[in-house]
Order: sequence, then C-alpha cells, then structure tokens
Amino acid sequence: MSAGVVLVDDHLLLRLLLDDEPPELRPEGAAMFTTGLWYHRLCRALRDQTVTGAMSKSLGNVDAHIASEVVRSAVELPPSIGLTSLRSLGWRMADLVASGARLNLLSLEALAAAEHLGAEICLATGDDNPPLRQAADHRGLALRLVSG
Repeated sequence: MSAGVVLVDDHLLLRLLLDDEPPELRPEGAAMFTTGLWYHRLCRALRDQTVTGAMSKSLGNVDAHIASEVVRSAVELPPSIGLTSLRSLGWRMADLVASGARLNLLSLEALAAAEHLGAEICLATGDDNPPLRQAADHRGLALRLVSG
C-alpha cells in the first residue's frame, strides 16, 4: 500500500487518541482524517458520563491520567489528525443525495469526505455499515474494516 489518506470513524479515532493504533490501520506516511460528525459522536461519548458503550468501556480500561489526556486530545484534536469541514462537503453531500444516495447524515458526510479527500474509509469492525459500504463501492471508493 502506498501513502494516501485514511478517513477514520469515531472508534478508530479513539484508538488513535489512546495511542493504540491498530497496526493495519494505515500505510506508512498516510494522512489521518475524520469527519465532523464522527468527531462529535466521540466528543459526546467522552463528555456524557451516563453513556455506556464501546468507547466509554475503552476509556474505563485505562488509567485515569490517560483518560484525562484522551479527553484533552479530543477537545483539541492533535494536528496529525485532519478534520473535514462541512464548508467543503455541504454541496458534495447535496449532490450525493440528488444522485440517489440514501444514507444517514453520518454516512453521507463520510462518503462526501472520502471523495473530497481521495481517502480510504476505515471503520472499526464493530461499526460495519453495509449501506455505506455499498455506496462507497458504487462510487469506486475504498472502504475497509479494521479489527480492534
């Protein structure tokens, strides 16, 4: 695999912030990006202590100091992780809907971001999304599940 751009979902973003990047996630030299909604979903999971799910369980398994560092990293994403803006994606998302894409907003943003960035979409295995996978395949975009 050659260097490129990898677009990660919220679960993989958390793994990056935990300094627990799956070895198969990115080719050497690849740039890492996420979407605004995946970023928001991670922030919401980290912020709301009443939410219990895979992400909060991941943080529950680490030292309190590491957990607070992850939250700090989420508040101000490291410069090594790019964040796509709806300023760049809004019209592309509208085009996708106009051309027949029937996806939820999260998936629609991911598809538009992958096209905009020329990125491979990487989802945590537990986040397999058949409609997004099918839409990415239809548009000639790479989508890969990454085990956790």
